[in-house]
Amino acid sequence: MLFVYKRLRCPICSRQFQRLDKVVLDIINTVIHRECYETTESPLLPVKDEGTFRELVATYEFFWDD
Repeated sequence: MLFVYKRLRCPICSRQFQRLDKVVLDIINTVIHRECYETTESPLLPVKDEGTFRELVATYEFFWDD
């Protein structure tokens, strides 16, 4: 799981995610900071889930290392 914490960045602001950042997960599994999602001008995909980055990483298996 350390890979995810060190490498994943928000596609809108390009900042690295921190464990307690509020994020949204869209329907194609893109993680975006909640504030970026709410303030962007461009149309975005619908939200599938939301919470802290840590919660989403713990919930979804595709974030886990093999």
